[in-house]
Order: sequence, then C-alpha cells, then structure tokens
Amino acid sequence: MAWRIDKHVVRGLIQNIVPGRVVGTVWLKGLNQPIELNLKGNCYRDLAGTRLEFKNPHPIEGDYTGFDVFQEGNVGDMTASKKVKTLLDFDEESEELPESPAFKLANCLYLEWFSESNGRVLIETTDFSWKVSLPKWTLSEDDERDQQEANKQAMFNFMDELSRALTPAEQSEEPAEEDMDEFQWEAYLQKTDARSDMLLELFEKYENDPDCEEIIAKAMGWEIESMEVTEEFFEEWDIDQNQDSKDPDSEYLPNHPLISRMMDITSQLYYEAESRKLFTEDTNNPWNQLIWHGQMTVSKLIAALEEVAEGIETEPGFVVATLKRALHLLHLTIATMEACVSIDPDEHRWTNDIRKELFTLRESIIDTMQSYRQQ
Repeated sequence: MAWRIDKHVVRGLIQNIVPGRVVGTVWLKGLNQPIELNLKGNCYRDLAGTRLEFKNPHPIEGDYTGFDVFQEGNVGDMTASKKVKTLLDFDEESEELPESPAFKLANCLYLEWFSESNGRVLIETTDFSWKVSLPKWTLSEDDERDQQEANKQAMFNFMDELSRALTPAEQSEEPAEEDMDEFQWEAYLQKTDARSDMLLELFEKYENDPDCEEIIAKAMGWEIESMEVTEEFFEEWDIDQNQDSKDPDSEYLPNHPLISRMMDITSQLYYEAESRKLFTEDTNNPWNQLIWHGQMTVSKLIAALEEVAEGIETEPGFVVATLKRALHLLHLTIATMEACVSIDPDEHRWTNDIRKELFTLRESIIDTMQSYRQQ
C-alpha cells in the first residue's frame, strides 16, 4: 500500500520550475539524510512552475525500513488547493453541544508520487504551513487534464502491480473447491485483506470524483454491468431481506463460549477503567488502546466462530487460520494491559484477575485450534 509520510515530515522543498520535471528534498524526523525527489511530470496548475516550501509543526519519528531516500519515478496528483472538510472546534466550556458536527472547507496539501522503489508515496495534510513562489511558467487547462489522466494511469499501473504480486497468474483469487489447510486459508485471507486495502485506498483518492465507480472498477479489474432496476427487483429484494432478517428488537451475537468470555472480559475492563476515569480523548492513551484491542479480539473471534456457533459445517483450516488472527489480537490486548499496569502497579492490582482470565482464554483458543487441526 501507499507510504503515507506526512506525520514524519519535518520540512520540505519541491520545485516544478522545469516543465515535465519535479524535483525536491524532504526531511523526515529521525532519518539522518533527506529524501530526494526526481520525478517525471508536472504538478497541478496551482503549483506548476513554482517552488513550494512546507513545514510540519509537530513531526513524529517513523519506521523507514525499506524506504529509499532516492525517489525516482512519476508524479501523481500534486496540489496545495485540494478542498477537504475539516471539523470545526467547538467551545468546550459551552454548556450546549452542537446538534451535528460542524465542518469547514480547507486547503489540503496533497503531494503524491509513484517511485520505482517504493510505489505510491503520499503527503496529505491540512496541518502544515507552506508558501508558494510566483510561477516561472503556466500549465494550461488542457495540459492539466492530460496530466490528471497520466496520474490516473499511474495509479492503475500501481494497483495492477500490487494485484499481480498478490495473485500470480497461475493462482486463482477464489478459494479452492476442495478443503484448504490453515496455511492456504492464511494466504487467501492475507490477499483478501490486501485487496480490501487497495479498494479503500482507491475510494479515499477518488470518492469525490463523479466517475468514482468506473475509476475504481477499472483499477480493480472489475467489469461494470448495466442493470435495469425494476419494481420486481425491489419486491424480490424485500422477500430476501425478510427471510434472512433476525429479530429487529434483539441484537444478534453468535453464542459461542470463547466469544462470550472475551466479550465479558472486555466489558469488565471498560467498566473498571471508566469508573476510575482512566480514559482520555488522546488516542495514544494505553487504556483507550486496551479497550480497542479487546473489541477487535471479539470481532476476530466472531469471524472465526460465528458459523460454528450456528451449527454450520466449517472447514477446519478456515477456523484455525481465523483463530490465529484472534490470538494475535489477544496477545496485543495482554501486552497493552501490561503496559497500562506498569504505569502504577499498586494502583492497578484490580487487573490481576482479568489478566488471569485473558491467559485462560488464550489457552482455550489454542486448545480449540489444536482440536480443529486434528480433524
């Protein structure tokens, strides 16, 4: 997927002084040398022919493993005037909360390129300060449209390369007709995750484009079939929905002991932490992250065991592969709780019993995986 580096940028300089060529230097926090850009193509009209300087007021250090400091390739969309919605701050001291979130339109700095070594790289932010010089030359509207089409094709090529890497020509994107083992299911699920990420990335980029559906379909290699929607279609849809729907007055949850136990643990953690006012609005607060990891563990257990709970015959390999994912989230939950407790061990002795329950659940998941491996 894309390298999103805006949080790590300290400052940068990008120039499109020479038509058809974009060069620049970007400093990243924690990297001992700046990255250098040497790209083919032009920026959008607001930056074409100019020198752009930008600065991040609050950079954070990142992991740059595998990131090449010499970025050569093609420009993507490069503009300092992309319109995005940003949430308005409301007066926290005011007794009245707004009925609905208030937004304002803001200019977003959007710098995208496709490098030969790292694929798609993106800086997208409204938080930077920046200044733009007077242009040395002007890009015409026709040339800008041509550049936008070239950028779109570069995105298609990037997605095509990702797709080929995920699914070699001799392999199918669909699960095999015969039962697969846990390792085959793991590989299949990883590909599914990656394609979901690809779809999300395309939607984020083109969601405001009037041809969004066609662009995404082309990039994903889908065929769009025209369909005439008739009253008969809606009647059949209503029948299907009525047949498949659960009781609307009750929230459906799969009845499996592993799911129920993790839900109880997460609920207890939330109640105890909330009563002690341990949650904050800071997403980096470990107590906030603890509940998030607990909830994600529940969702992974549901994905693994929902059909089992309903008595549907499920491939053992699928159950084992999906339980591995749940186990990974459970390990994150345990590790996050250890981090929370380490802040003040004496103050958080109340977590001891919950910790034991988490480890007991871990053993139960491992036992369940082993039983399915033997089938």
